[in-house]
Amino acid sequence: MNTETTVAGYLKSRMEELGIAYMFGVAGNYTAPLLDTILADCDSPIKIINNSNEITAGFAADGYARVKGKPSAVYVTYSVGPFTGLNTIAGSFVEKVPILLINGAPTNKEDSNEKNVGLLYSHTTGYEFIDIHMFRPITVAAERITNAAQAPFQIDSVLTALLTHGRPVYLEVTEDVWRAPCNAPKGTLSSGKGRIVTVSEASNAIAAAMKLIRSRPKSIFWAGIELQRLGLQEEFLELLKVTNDQHAQPNERIHFVTSALGKSCIAEDHPYFDGCVTLTKDQINALVGDEGVIIGIGAWTVGKDTENQNIRSDRTIMAAHDGVFVGSEFFPLVDLKTFIVALTEAFKTAHTLNLTGIHPALKRLSLVETSDKGMGYTPFFKELETYINQEKDTVLVVDAGFPLIGAQGLTIPERNGFVAQAAWLAIGYSVAAATGVKFAVPNKRVMVAVGDGAFHETCQAVAEHHANGQNTVVFVLVNGIYGIEQYLVNPNPFRKPPVDYSDNLLDANYSYNEIPRWNYSKIPDAMGGIGRKAGTVDELRTILEEIRQTPNENFVVEVSIPSKDTPEVLWSHLPGAIGEDETENPNWPPESKF
Repeated sequence: MNTETTVAGYLKSRMEELGIAYMFGVAGNYTAPLLDTILADCDSPIKIINNSNEITAGFAADGYARVKGKPSAVYVTYSVGPFTGLNTIAGSFVEKVPILLINGAPTNKEDSNEKNVGLLYSHTTGYEFIDIHMFRPITVAAERITNAAQAPFQIDSVLTALLTHGRPVYLEVTEDVWRAPCNAPKGTLSSGKGRIVTVSEASNAIAAAMKLIRSRPKSIFWAGIELQRLGLQEEFLELLKVTNDQHAQPNERIHFVTSALGKSCIAEDHPYFDGCVTLTKDQINALVGDEGVIIGIGAWTVGKDTENQNIRSDRTIMAAHDGVFVGSEFFPLVDLKTFIVALTEAFKTAHTLNLTGIHPALKRLSLVETSDKGMGYTPFFKELETYINQEKDTVLVVDAGFPLIGAQGLTIPERNGFVAQAAWLAIGYSVAAATGVKFAVPNKRVMVAVGDGAFHETCQAVAEHHANGQNTVVFVLVNGIYGIEQYLVNPNPFRKPPVDYSDNLLDANYSYNEIPRWNYSKIPDAMGGIGRKAGTVDELRTILEEIRQTPNENFVVEVSIPSKDTPEVLWSHLPGAIGEDETENPNWPPESKF
């Protein structure tokens, strides 16, 4: 048995043990020894993916890991690389996606020269700890490896944290240490052993939850993102089944909703699915009224999902983040699986509760025949929904802003068929994440809905789709502005008709929200693939049929959207929406109050 390896060999072995199949990144000399070690082993399952930049690499790694449910890795070169990719790791940290960030650093000799001679090397600031200090707040473990003898312990510590917490970790290795000898791996890494779970708190949480449910029988479940992250979808479906079989009348079934972050964690063709909603206080009132309780299972109260409202009340049960809130009571150190299984057992053994869910007819996208008219968000998403429900082997990746708002109401028939960074909300995520998503589900077709502003951020990823032989389809929704930013600051231009402020200051889209016009359908001429342009519903239908008939090519489809159009879900909000600039206007409120 070989008892010695190199630091690069040690990390490679541990990555293979963890099932890390893909490394995304940009080549650099500081990480080259690790890449060389992987390439030298023809039997290694690790594939090295070359990305356009560190942003597309980080988002691709995130997309792979969140859909596959396994860690992925990003490789970068000191300072210039990780500085660029910082945003992507922050998003993975916030949304609990397991990423190993590998940062190659200058040699020990170069560090010594910088400190003692004042010689500044490429990519350095003169402060040797700047990179690791930058990443410590957005990783669950971070180590800087400068000594081969210590490397095995540091690597194992970081990777154990990756397994245990399911969030990003950081390894920084000086270039001269990669090829230095060290002990070979011993044993296998694991997570969860020694995890603190308070049994009494779990029992108390179940007792409190059942008491509240009994007192408020008009209940509904809120299925959240942790069901997908932790692989607990089947446990949730069993809970839903037991609840309905034993405690609900045939015409009063207990249903569930999702929200943007957890959309499609449960297949949306399930008979008890009641829609993907934004859980504002008003929406909770509509769902459960004064006599009901909303039971959050793995759901997070992030801004996009709750419209930045604090929704916790005596009508909410929230089980997530290894704790349970029942009304104002908090029960710490109760992991989600323990809670779901125990709640299911409680429902099995409880006397009939006569639960009576409230199920309003949630507004669905509706489209009259408009084939002779121009395009808009509602016609686009309706046609896309029709396609996805016909071609079920499809995963839709959606970017922040109007695309995410417009796509929230689509019915996604496949579990985990919808991907969006709905908490961190970095624009540009979708096009780059699609690269990793496709690697995670190679037998499915990945489609992207992205605004033109977000597309500007990571359009280079189209070249990655093509270079990797991926048949990804990118729909660029071109309205010429940062629509969501305009809406938040001043929604008046989107109103039909706009409010008359008499001074015309608030009647038009702001120039700083305008986006330089590109010929988006020509992007594939440079980057690879097929480019198309849709200005009407008929044109979009023709393109969708071409996409269906062309299963092996990647597409970029430019979809023309009027600059003052908004997703349908916002129409009902516009009369009461008040922009930040409107309240500062001297003519506020207007005489003709909308």
